[in-house]
Amino acid sequence: MNKHLLLLLLAGLVLSCSPEYSQKDHSMYWQKNAAEYHALCIQAYNLAKMKVDQALVTNSEKPLAIIADIDETVLNNLPYNEMLIEKNTTFTQENWAAWVHEKTAVPIPGALEFYTYADSLGIEIIYVSNRRIENYEPTKANLISAGFPFDDDTIMLLRDKDGNKEARRNQLTNFNIALILGDNLADFDARFYKQTNEVRIERLNDTSALFGEKFILIPNLIYGSWEMGFED
Repeated sequence: MNKHLLLLLLAGLVLSCSPEYSQKDHSMYWQKNAAEYHALCIQAYNLAKMKVDQALVTNSEKPLAIIADIDETVLNNLPYNEMLIEKNTTFTQENWAAWVHEKTAVPIPGALEFYTYADSLGIEIIYVSNRRIENYEPTKANLISAGFPFDDDTIMLLRDKDGNKEARRNQLTNFNIALILGDNLADFDARFYKQTNEVRIERLNDTSALFGEKFILIPNLIYGSWEMGFED
């Protein structure tokens, strides 16, 4: 058999036997090990601190508040995603709930310092997450054990049926929302929810001025709405 043909056949065999989800290995390896990931998170939270300081000097009839997504914005779920790779499986509500109930997720770089600072200034921190409402208690326990501000008055709005956060954000009319922090464009505005990547990029034109002002985006290379955003 031709040597080159044999090499091609062997390469095809290796690829066909590779785990279906191994394409995420490099993204996860970067997010786990790269100092640049830490720097990007810290940069985002440094900017958030600047915007909070600016908001404090403006007059507001309503209490100042920050809306924060949780996963990959406040808490780091890298071990869960590593488990999916190791077991050659995908996200399910069952294996996700099992991870949530472990209550061991640690803070994203820069997050704990920022939210502690904002809380010390009397700014309300409101958690708006697509974790399911049945995971409320372990999520609360994880946030508290990780050191994040959370007391009897803290508002945490989790997902019931709809993953679109717009209705939950609209409940917060009693607050002056100084910042929204997230790792997904739909964390900020419903116009990005369940849209193709092409549409999501186009719709940035209408909101571009808000990024770095009211919207603070945290990097997440592992997963996101962009994975479902490819047109058939």
